[in-house]
Amino acid sequence: MTLTKDLDLFKAKPEELNPYEKHFLFGNPFPGRGETGFDVCTDQDIVKKEFVYQLQNFSADAKRLRIDGKNGAGKTNILRYFERLTDEARRSKLIKKLYPIYVNSPEDSYFNIHGQIVDRLAGFFLSDLIRTLQSKQTPIETLLSGVKPAAELVRGIKAIAQPTLTSYPDQEEREKDAFIRWMKGQKLTAADKHLLKYQGTLPTDISSSALAMRFLYGLLVVLKELDLCDGIILLFDEFEEIFETLTRSRQSQYAQDLRHLFDILKESVFFVTATVPEPNDLAQYPAIERRLGDPVILQPIDSPELAINYVSDYLNSGRNKYETYLKEYGKRSERSRPNGLKPLTTDDVKNEYFSVKEELEKTELAVLPGHFLPKMRDRMRQIVESGD
Repeated sequence: MTLTKDLDLFKAKPEELNPYEKHFLFGNPFPGRGETGFDVCTDQDIVKKEFVYQLQNFSADAKRLRIDGKNGAGKTNILRYFERLTDEARRSKLIKKLYPIYVNSPEDSYFNIHGQIVDRLAGFFLSDLIRTLQSKQTPIETLLSGVKPAAELVRGIKAIAQPTLTSYPDQEEREKDAFIRWMKGQKLTAADKHLLKYQGTLPTDISSSALAMRFLYGLLVVLKELDLCDGIILLFDEFEEIFETLTRSRQSQYAQDLRHLFDILKESVFFVTATVPEPNDLAQYPAIERRLGDPVILQPIDSPELAINYVSDYLNSGRNKYETYLKEYGKRSERSRPNGLKPLTTDDVKNEYFSVKEELEKTELAVLPGHFLPKMRDRMRQIVESGD
């Protein structure tokens, strides 16, 4: 460890300042093609208002928001922004105890997204859930009677929450790991199953998507019953990939599972899905389309003023991060935060915007953030790193 640390000294060049630092930036803040900026979501007022309305009025009714946009329109960016917005609103007590879960890469079966959901829920709640069950005065039987769909699930959690005289160091971590893998539908060894045994009963293998969803629903009921969580926001990216890469039979099975997921979790989950407009093959599953809700189209960058807004937001986001870093590490800077777009100018931004617009108009396409911001990244790099 010491040798590795000392070798790093040869790589450090403190005399070489990051050229972006004088502009209160760690580096170029704009996302390149294929990258995502998680802190900025500019001028998408319609979809923002709909999202916030659903959060403020979270109820037992079905909650749906479908976001449509071409590749590069900023679908991933706005889902990640909603993830952060939900967290901040909850911490500020502006909404109920709602937790965002971002899922993508749906791959070839429901269990791929199920595993992502379980991992995030475990990260949010598993330790608190165990501690709560350990401290609760209410007998486990009372909880079991209130969450019958998840009685077996609760027994597995209770097995972890009740250490025995024969428990050994790190056993709880092994039990947690076994519980998460069991919930994700992975096959456990006999030894791991034994870790989740409650009153002599071993857990049943979760061998079907229907059983996996029933236990997922049960977990959300338990969390609400114990006042740990009022619901989750499922931010589902790349939704259309399900219907573009699979055989017809696999599509049909996946569609059936998703229909069941939307229905069984409608009280506990606000589903936000992002798709390209008119995705291939999805129209063949009208039951799924109905459950997604009416689409809201992401607004392209359609004016130089809007282009400037995007650039300003990205620069301010980068500068905010840098100032937070200085504050956390007790460092001081004699430089003042740059005003406006510096080192860029409004003319820099307008020129790049009109250049991209002219290029795309030939193919009758609109200017999207995914086309425009990488251009601004290159322009800013040229200005900053050349010292101009």
